[in-house]
Amino acid sequence: MKSLFTLALFTLFGWMAAAQSLYRLDSVQEIRIFFAESDWDVRLDSLKKNKPDERLVASYALLNGVRFDSVGVRYKGNSSYSPTRNKNPFNIKLDHVIVGQQYGGFKTLKLSNGFMDPSFLREVLGYFICRQYLPASRANFMRVYVNDAYIGLYTNVEHPGDDFLEENYLSSSGAYFQCDRADVSVSLPPSCTPANPGSALRYTSPDSACYYNQYELESDHGWASLLNLLKSLNQSPSNIAEVLNVDRSLWMLALNNAFVNLDSYSGSGHNYLIYQMANGRYQCIPWDLNEFYGAFTNAGTGGSLNAQQMRELDPMLHLNNPDRPLISKLISQPAYQRRYLAHLQTIFDDLAASDHYDSLGASLQALIRQDVERDVNKFFSLDAFNQNLRMDFRIGGGGGKTYPGLTKFSAERLAFTTAHPRLQYVRPTIGSPAHSPDTVSATGSVAIAAEVFDATTIQLFYRYDPAEVFVALPMFDDGQHGDGAAGDQRYGTFVPMNGSSLLQYYLYAENEQLASLSPPRAEFEFHQLVSGSTKPRKGALRINEILASNVTGATDESGDREDWIELYNTTDEAIPLSGLFLSDNPSNPLKWSFPDTTLGARGFLIIWADEDGKDPGLHANFKLSKSGEQLMLYYADTTLLDELAFPELADDESFGYCASGYQLFRQSSFMQPNDCSVLTDDLTGSMLIEFYPNPCQLTGTLLVQGEGPVRWSLCDLRGRILLRGELAAGSGTRQETLYCSQLYPGIYMLKVDAPQRNAQLKIFRSAQ
Repeated sequence: MKSLFTLALFTLFGWMAAAQSLYRLDSVQEIRIFFAESDWDVRLDSLKKNKPDERLVASYALLNGVRFDSVGVRYKGNSSYSPTRNKNPFNIKLDHVIVGQQYGGFKTLKLSNGFMDPSFLREVLGYFICRQYLPASRANFMRVYVNDAYIGLYTNVEHPGDDFLEENYLSSSGAYFQCDRADVSVSLPPSCTPANPGSALRYTSPDSACYYNQYELESDHGWASLLNLLKSLNQSPSNIAEVLNVDRSLWMLALNNAFVNLDSYSGSGHNYLIYQMANGRYQCIPWDLNEFYGAFTNAGTGGSLNAQQMRELDPMLHLNNPDRPLISKLISQPAYQRRYLAHLQTIFDDLAASDHYDSLGASLQALIRQDVERDVNKFFSLDAFNQNLRMDFRIGGGGGKTYPGLTKFSAERLAFTTAHPRLQYVRPTIGSPAHSPDTVSATGSVAIAAEVFDATTIQLFYRYDPAEVFVALPMFDDGQHGDGAAGDQRYGTFVPMNGSSLLQYYLYAENEQLASLSPPRAEFEFHQLVSGSTKPRKGALRINEILASNVTGATDESGDREDWIELYNTTDEAIPLSGLFLSDNPSNPLKWSFPDTTLGARGFLIIWADEDGKDPGLHANFKLSKSGEQLMLYYADTTLLDELAFPELADDESFGYCASGYQLFRQSSFMQPNDCSVLTDDLTGSMLIEFYPNPCQLTGTLLVQGEGPVRWSLCDLRGRILLRGELAAGSGTRQETLYCSQLYPGIYMLKVDAPQRNAQLKIFRSAQ
């Protein structure tokens, strides 16, 4: 028997499975890398210097005890790397040689070495805080061993790759740039002026080649759209919202300023990412937060800042600096400046409410203290680690450097910024919004109103789908817009539902000086209404069958052969589908909304999964992956109504429901009951397939009775293959042991392919 396996972690909590395991905050991860070469460090240094994109192939690595053969390893980083150091940052690709190797869906590990951080907490807390206001990577801690020698404790930062983009921006095929100098420089055309335009979104030339060394292209296209962004920002900033998510950019700038994160756009003009969504707008993504909380002293104004200057960093830094157009071109516009200050105030309000994340910081230090003590390669003393959460740590005497104590510095920034003259005005106050009628109809309008004080302009921003841009509507206090009586400080407006089952919105109020939003973390957070459909009971609707590669099968109304999803009503009553959603991503449960339609009693319905979600009719805004994935049916309040995990499928091969288990079909049964006869075990010459015990905890046994070779694979509910193997041809009873102890508690699918039978069994891994 030959068995190859890659273990992916799966849990049943709120985040994606990978987020709850590899990046959960309450545990320390561990990787052990084994190189055949004893001089591995010298080889990695040589690659970093001469071939920075190439990797040294390790014999294998153990990630939390799971073995991965032939992983690719290289050093990463700029100032955090040095060939003289024993502890350098790593970039590790699990699938560098063996395609498909992954851990919880993650293929790349990015490990930071704690350079410039006595507390060991800056990067982990930095990403945690940023994620309260905009999409950002997850981060925690990882012990790193090489050839069984403990190198030290590292920060484990989520790679912002395709899965990250899909989760946060609903696609991964847009233009994508790391705004930092390229690892490998190229010769630029002599017409480029200046020779180094920097990575701060300045527009210096219409020739994209002039930017090659300062922006690292992470996608297979994008230079033309980047030039359009730069030109719009620098030359037509009043129209910048057409190509840039301004609100997201202002949140990033507010976070940089609040926490004096100067090794970023706001200081040195680099260390961030931009991604263009399908709606055409670029999104700013924070990156490289290892010097959060004032550990980097270059504000981009010449020279270094001292400790007092860091504490008193002006919230209007770079307001008139043409070399920082994301700040000067945005914040010089009064409405954007008011929104920026509202975001800054929200951050400080949250800091005060959380006691500056003191409890979280203390719990993280307690979690890692023993690993820090054992880390002989750390850059600061254990006393510095113990001290720097709440107290400043200084090295080098009078001319040395001060690392601000995290909670102390946060409190000092709050005191200074909230006393800044620009914030000494009355902020608008927004009360809790209410809507009428109580039951919203997808075919009508909804009136939304709230009490607002100390504002001259009040707007409601709305959208029907997370992929859309929020649209502004004015709100009125005239007694004509569902707002009560005229002049009662209650403002309202009517929002058309336009056939949508979902409405997401937030309120914005401003006066001449300041603004407020409801909810305060908008646009990242928002209010939500669902049209008045009744939530179906679980089991009433079933994802009955899917086909992920339609080559010769049924066609849609345009004559195209597309992936499809078949939904079945198991009840004797018609079910309205308004308020229901399909998704292939558990982190984005409301990915595609059903239009206002009804599925009849015992009826079938086809949804074409062709990414044409804006086309009229039943066309979802995503495709199915023939390599296998998970499909889910949700109600608008994110209640999971049904799910189906399907394995890798061949062309024209479908996968669907049978009473005895999910089944692979060589011939689909489009809009018809599935043909499950192949699963009848009493057929002449049939093969008996069993798995026991189920649920399993330590080990389970796959039992096969019959002739011929058997291939099996175990998948998680996203369709990722975790274990696979073969049983050679033979007769009688054969068996295979599966180590359930290697799986996290949850549900898995066991697929068995045999000459007489193909079966899919649901396997339960019980808790310890």
